[in-house]
Amino acid sequence: MFAPFFLLFGVLAALLTTQASPLDKRASRTTPPAGAVQVKNPAASGQFSTIQAAVNSLPNDSSARTIFIFPGTYSEQVSITRVGPTTIFGSTTDTTSYTSNSVTITHSLSATAAGNDDLSGTLRVHKDNFSLYNVNVRNTGSQALALSSYGTNVGYYGSAFFGFQDTVLANQGASQTHRNQFFGVCYIEGAVDFIFGQHARAFFQRNVIASVAAGTITADGPTSATDASLFVINDSTITTSTAATASLTGQVFLGRPWTQWAKVAFTSCNLGALINSAGWEIWSTATPNTADVTFAEFGNTGAAGTRASFSEKLSSTAGFTAADVLGSTWTSWVDQAYV
Repeated sequence: MFAPFFLLFGVLAALLTTQASPLDKRASRTTPPAGAVQVKNPAASGQFSTIQAAVNSLPNDSSARTIFIFPGTYSEQVSITRVGPTTIFGSTTDTTSYTSNSVTITHSLSATAAGNDDLSGTLRVHKDNFSLYNVNVRNTGSQALALSSYGTNVGYYGSAFFGFQDTVLANQGASQTHRNQFFGVCYIEGAVDFIFGQHARAFFQRNVIASVAAGTITADGPTSATDASLFVINDSTITTSTAATASLTGQVFLGRPWTQWAKVAFTSCNLGALINSAGWEIWSTATPNTADVTFAEFGNTGAAGTRASFSEKLSSTAGFTAADVLGSTWTSWVDQAYV
């Protein structure tokens, strides 16, 4: 006997509801959340025309604050230092990825001109408890940061970072014992040491990491054997950027050690043909920095070969999971829709 139509419809609706992911439920974000400070250029009454002006309008207290950015390209350098939790949303028709992002922050400043790496950053986040959603960040300088991230419990979601050398700096928080950073469903582009840092524990989940020229992806530089710095790139795609002007087959390495205590792991990643069969390389002929490195892989596909002698193949991901890297409370501050 056939069930009444309204019963079948109800069951189907329930199934669709229970199977929808959190991202499916909020696939579009084109209007500001209630209470958000708004950025738009040209600005209307009550809005700011620059992101930095919006940031400066927030009180430097412990209150949680939100900024919403309307579509556009914002040519400026943005620095965020306020104490309280801060979230920035970029307008997008698809929160599940960076591919529909309509907000770009761009700047051109080299580390040499700025005085150091951090000062060159297009987006400089010097605070704990920060989240960025669906914003593209670009630095068109030579050795220049798109993102300088100093903080703990910091998350970047559906965002894209573009540079050449030193694109993303993931570094320590206010406390050397707490420096956890998460990059979920992001795009990171560069050529030389373009994911680097010294003291952060950073987990990169479902990212697309793209090289525009020959070089190395990571450069980790802990300052001692007891420094807990660790980069783990998990379930990500390692590929050649569409902006590359020449073939990169075999011309890119997973990483090189900024110091001899570097710790980097690629787990369950799809490695494109750009990855050299050795996988990893020394820092330089004069300073190899390989004495105490941890360069590890587990469950990767593609780009097989005889790996460098100072690297290792793991038998499991023990010690390299999100909980291992970010701590047992990581689910309380990482947006689980991007895991």
